[in-house]
This record gives sequence, structure tokens and C-alpha cells, in this order.
Amino acid sequence: MANGRTSTTIVNTNIGKNKILDYIKWTSIILFIIFTILGRLNIQSISSMMQIGMFASLIVFGWIHGTQRYGIKNMGIWFIITWIVSNGLEGLSIKTGFPFGHYYYTASSPEILGVPIMIMIIYFGLSYTSWTVAQAVTGHFSKKITGMYKLIIPLTTALVMTMWDLATDPQASTIGSAWIWTNSGAYFGVPISNFAGWVLVVYIFMQIFTLFIANKNLDISKDNITSKKTYWLEAIIVYLVMGLGIFLEGFTYTDHVDIYTSMAMVSVFTMVFTAGIALLNVKNSKELGV
Repeated sequence: MANGRTSTTIVNTNIGKNKILDYIKWTSIILFIIFTILGRLNIQSISSMMQIGMFASLIVFGWIHGTQRYGIKNMGIWFIITWIVSNGLEGLSIKTGFPFGHYYYTASSPEILGVPIMIMIIYFGLSYTSWTVAQAVTGHFSKKITGMYKLIIPLTTALVMTMWDLATDPQASTIGSAWIWTNSGAYFGVPISNFAGWVLVVYIFMQIFTLFIANKNLDISKDNITSKKTYWLEAIIVYLVMGLGIFLEGFTYTDHVDIYTSMAMVSVFTMVFTAGIALLNVKNSKELGV
């Protein structure tokens, strides 16, 4: 009888914790949507603040959403792998031009190897969201990564994440000068090597994590969270909002219209299209429940 009561108490405690995490997670999603919309309206007085809020809420979402599935330890390992690989290769590129090209950051903020620390944290939030969307795009909702999916999922993640950079780098560098390309490139001032570098770097750290996590039970939650459509929809919504936010800029900015309208179209045919495929796969999945 005592054991039964203890088990019930543990289950109730876990359910309570999951509900609290769900509240925080959905708060971060709602805030992300608000910050994204306000940040894309070309209101100069609040633009920087909204951008900080957007990335902060993205990171909070990624961490909570990920720990519900993988646990704190595995997410910590993901964060470390992402940081070491991305920071190391960005630092290498700043020094040598490989793999992104020659560039340098302009912000006066704490750096490691010439790369602002915040950039590495943003890498984490973006890569986690892209990773989850990539699995929805490939229709891989099972708990273990096996066979060709060990290659397909990290590669798809790299492409999904690079779509975001494809639609935002000209605004951030050519217009915003957050970083400066030493040799201006053919893509609205951005060298094509930048995007090849993104695919390579993201693929490397996601492939490392995939090999680490492969064949493990990817759902540590007590309520089998990855078997629910709502879990996958959360990440897809975040990624879709990222794409729609860029699209919104095509209508709200009156300067550099050629870049903003072009990137709005790019976001539709890359990020929004990809999110649409992911949504359809989740909706039509027979292995996922509500």
C-alpha cells in the first residue's frame, strides 16, 4: 500500500512539473511571436530591444522543449558540442576565411576567438528548433535514430537552419553591419561561401550529436511527450513565425527595399514552405496522437 502511494505521489509530482514547464514553454512561444512581430515593424526605438527579446525567448523555448525530451544532461552535452564546433570554426573563418569567408564582428561585447558569446547561444536556439523541424520534415517521429536517418536528419537540420541565414544575412550584415564581410559577395553583399559554411558547420555539430544520441530512448518524459502532435507543432510554429517575420519586413521597411522584399520572397520559398511540409507531416502522421 505504501509503495502504491509513493508511486502515485511521484507520478503526480512529475505531471505537476510538466505542467509548469508547459506554461513556461508556451509563454516563451507567445513572447517570441510578439517580439518577432514588433521587431519587424521597423520601429527604430524598440527594434534592438525586440530582437534581444526574440532570441531570448527562442533560447528559453529550445532549452525547455529539449529537456522535456532529452533531459538536462543530454541538452547540456548538445549545448557544449554546438558551442565548441561553431565557435571554433567561426574563429577559424575570421582568421583564415574558411569555411564562411573573411569577416569580423562589430559589436563591442564579450568574445571568444573574435566571436561574440551571444552568437554561440543563438546557435543553440536556432539549431534545436531546426533539428525538431527537420525530423518533422523527414517524417521521423520515432524515439530512436537508426539507419540512414543518422545521416539524413543532421543534414536536413543543416539545410533548414541555413534557410534562416539565407533570408537574414543581408539585413544583418549588408544593412545592419552587425558583421562586415571583408570582400563583398554576390548575394546582396554576402559571399556564397557563407552559406556553404553554414551547411558544413551545422552539419558537423548536429552529426556529432546524432551519433551521440542515436539508439537511445529519446523520450524521457513520463507522459510520452514525443508521441503527441502538439509537441512537434510547438517547434514548427516557432520556425514558421521566424519565416513569416522576415516576410513581414518586405512590407514594413521603406529603405533598402530591394533587400527586404527579396528576403521576404526567399523566406516564403524556403522557411515558410518547409514549415508547411512539417505541419502536413505532423497532421497526417498516424503514429502521433493529440
